Amino acid sequence: MWFDKLLYPFKVAVAWVMVRLHDVFVFLGMEDGSGPAWVISIIGLTIIVRILIFPLFFKQIKASRGMQALQPEMKKIQDKYKNKKDQASRQRMSEEMMALYKEHGTTPYSSCLPILFQMPVFFALFRVLASTGQIANGTYQYDSLGPLTAAKAAEIEGSSLFGAPLSAIFGTAPSLQAKIVILVMIVLMVITQFITMRQLTMKNMPESAKDPSNPMMRSQMMMMYTMPLVMGVSGFFFQTGVLIYWFTTNLWTMGQQFWTIARMPTAGSEAYTKLMLKRRGDYVAWARPVFEAYDEEYKQLDSSDEEGRTALVEKTLKKIKKSAPKQKIPTKFSSEVSAETQLGAYRELAYSEWDTMPDERWPHKFEVSQKAAAKQERHQPKRLSKRERQARDEAERRRLERERQIKDRQKGVSPEELERKREERRAQRRNAARKKKEDKGRRDNEDNGRRN
Repeated sequence: MWFDKLLYPFKVAVAWVMVRLHDVFVFLGMEDGSGPAWVISIIGLTIIVRILIFPLFFKQIKASRGMQALQPEMKKIQDKYKNKKDQASRQRMSEEMMALYKEHGTTPYSSCLPILFQMPVFFALFRVLASTGQIANGTYQYDSLGPLTAAKAAEIEGSSLFGAPLSAIFGTAPSLQAKIVILVMIVLMVITQFITMRQLTMKNMPESAKDPSNPMMRSQMMMMYTMPLVMGVSGFFFQTGVLIYWFTTNLWTMGQQFWTIARMPTAGSEAYTKLMLKRRGDYVAWARPVFEAYDEEYKQLDSSDEEGRTALVEKTLKKIKKSAPKQKIPTKFSSEVSAETQLGAYRELAYSEWDTMPDERWPHKFEVSQKAAAKQERHQPKRLSKRERQARDEAERRRLERERQIKDRQKGVSPEELERKREERRAQRRNAARKKKEDKGRRDNEDNGRRN
C-alpha cells in the first residue's frame, strides 16, 4: 500500500518513541509487558510532539492576530469587488489580498501549521496500532517496525484502557465494557475539541472581529461546530490508542491556550480587557500613594528651590522605576526624555484610563515623537497651510493643557476645581471661535457693501 510506504519513516519514529518511553517507565518501576506503561507511552508521545511544535504554536498565534488585524482592510477589498464576477476582477482582488497579507507579514495558512505537523504522527500512530496484531503474529511485511518487535507488539495487543484494547476500534471491541470505554473517549475527544475551539474564538478574539458579517468570523464559527462533529464521527474508526492521543492533545491545547489568553491575549478581546483592567488596578493602587506623597513634598518646597525640585523628581522616579517591573510597567526611556517627562508619563498612567497595556512600545512613543518633531523642524516649509497651522495649534493647546493639569495636581487642586477650570478654558475657546466667526462675517458684509 503506497500510503503505508509513504508513512513508513513516521511509523518507525512513532514506534521508536513508544518503545523507548515504555522502557523508561519500566525502569522507573512500572510493570513490564502488557499494562499501563504502554498507555502512558502514548501520552508521552503526545507530549513530545506538542513540545516539538511549540515554536509553530507561537507562529500560529502571530498569524492569527495578523489576520484579525487586517480584517477591516480585507473587508474593504471584498466590498470593492463585491458585485464583480469577471475573471479579471477576481484576479485583481486575489492580488490585492496577497499584497495585504505580505504587508502585514501573515498568511491564512500559517495558523494551520501545528495541525499539519501533527497529521503524519497521527496517521503513523493509527497505522502502527493497526499493524501490531500482524507484527505479533509474524504476518507483517517486515519482521519488526524499528524497535517494535513481535514480542513488543504482543504486549501492546494485550494492553488496554479500562478493558478497551489499545488497538481496538468501536466496531471490533471485544466486549460491551470496551465499547462503552471507547464511546466515552469519543465523547471526551469531541467535548475537549469544541472547548478548545470556542476558547480561541470567543475569548481571544477582538469584538471587531466578532461581527457576523465578517468572513473570518463566519469561518471560525463554522469550524467550531463542524470540526468536533467530524472528529466525533471519525472517532468510531479510531483505535483506543489514537483516541488517547487526540484527547491528550486537546487537553494540552486547552492548557496552552489558557496560558496564552491569560498572559498574551489578543488586543481588543474580552481577555485583553480583563487583563488590562487588572494590571491598571494593581498599578493605580500602588502608584497613586507615591504621587500623593510626591505632591505633599513638592508643596513644602520653596518656589525658588530648583535643586530641591530636581532631587525630588529624581528620587520619586527612581522609586517608581524600582517597583514598576513588578507591575508590568516598562522603565526604559530614550536618554533624550527628561526626568520630568518620564515622571509625568507614569503619573498619567496612574490617573487616566488605559486603552492599551503599557509595553516596551509605550516609552518609545516619547522618543518617536521627539524624532518626528526634529525631522519636521528640519523639513518645515517656510509657509504652513491653514490645515497645518490648525494641527500645530491644536497640538500645542493639548500640550499646554496637559502641563496645566500636572501643575494643578502638584498644587493639590481638587478634581472639582480642575473640572471647573477646564470648563472655563473650553468656554474661552468657544467664545474666541464665535468672535472670530462674527468678525469674518462682518468683514465679508463690509466687502459686499463696498462692491455694491
